[in-house]
Amino acid sequence: MSDEAARDEAARDGAVSDATMGELRFAASAATRIGPRHRQNEDAHAAWDAAALFVVSDGIGGLADGAVASRAVVELLQRGVTPGAALDRRVAQARDALFRANAALFQSGAESGAPLGATVVLAVLGEGCAVCLWAGDSRAYLARTGRLHPITRDHAIFGRTAPGAAARTVITRAIGPEDDVEIDCAIVDLVAGDALLLCSDGVHGAIPSARLEQLVTTGPGVGATQVVEEAAACGTRDDATAIIVHIRAAEGAHGARA
Repeated sequence: MSDEAARDEAARDGAVSDATMGELRFAASAATRIGPRHRQNEDAHAAWDAAALFVVSDGIGGLADGAVASRAVVELLQRGVTPGAALDRRVAQARDALFRANAALFQSGAESGAPLGATVVLAVLGEGCAVCLWAGDSRAYLARTGRLHPITRDHAIFGRTAPGAAARTVITRAIGPEDDVEIDCAIVDLVAGDALLLCSDGVHGAIPSARLEQLVTTGPGVGATQVVEEAAACGTRDDATAIIVHIRAAEGAHGARA
């Protein structure tokens, strides 16, 4: 596929089979689109309903081969998390997979002299809640009753790295650049009607917050494709990746809470 064809390829919407989580069910869509200044997509993602695991990883610009780094993070998570396991076990497995990814990327970068790194945000669902883990500026949001609430807090600063240099975002924590990494965690209770949005900065850095809120809180008819297409329409220069997970009551459930 040519570079132009790759850029023009529609951001694909991957509907994930419905899955049950106690008295709740979830259904997800995932989409990604290469940015206009990239020769390859340096974002990676997975929407894995069997393990109730959703992840977005973004290779860090300015470091060597961001696509390799982000895909390594996602692949190690998919290998490390056991479908059907209890929530606490899947969360522990996901955290361990991130530490393994960090060690592998750091070692590879040290041996080659070309550091590797990627941001990551993930959500593991179960027991009526979502457990989010992250490092970097890929984000997770909770959509509830018409509002979009941030779950994560960016590990990044915006400024100049040298006198006279253009201001840019500098990632302060990620998977791979350092020999150790701290993974932040947040737990969010879920109710029927909620939605989770996981996205790279090619999405949240391009779409105005009010418009992003409007898109994601519209309801289950809006999928990840619409979000990444909106990012492109807003002029994002970066790769854009989004996963939306809609939560609803399971059939026969007597309450919204799980």
